[in-house]
Amino acid sequence: MSTDPSDTRARDRAELYAPRPSGGSIMAGVCVAVVAFLGVMVVSGFYGWEVRDNVLPACLITAAGFCVGFAGYKGQKRKNLTAVGLEQSKIDRSETG
Repeated sequence: MSTDPSDTRARDRAELYAPRPSGGSIMAGVCVAVVAFLGVMVVSGFYGWEVRDNVLPACLITAAGFCVGFAGYKGQKRKNLTAVGLEQSKIDRSETG
């Protein structure tokens, strides 16, 4: 990690509109998968379905939840990196011009 003041300024500016995600992509996927599975359990309980009788749909919904969390984390990280690059180019232009 560089300690250049302009890099720090660029990161700070980018944090305002594209915050850097914390944790990790696997953890984000697991969190969303758990929430999806809890949703399956709530819906199953409401309609009187046994989750054990519907293992395949429960697994598919949980896997889809993992993928959504994983992709969401990666997308947010990409937005942050793009924003930092944009802010760095703005700082470079203002310092040189």
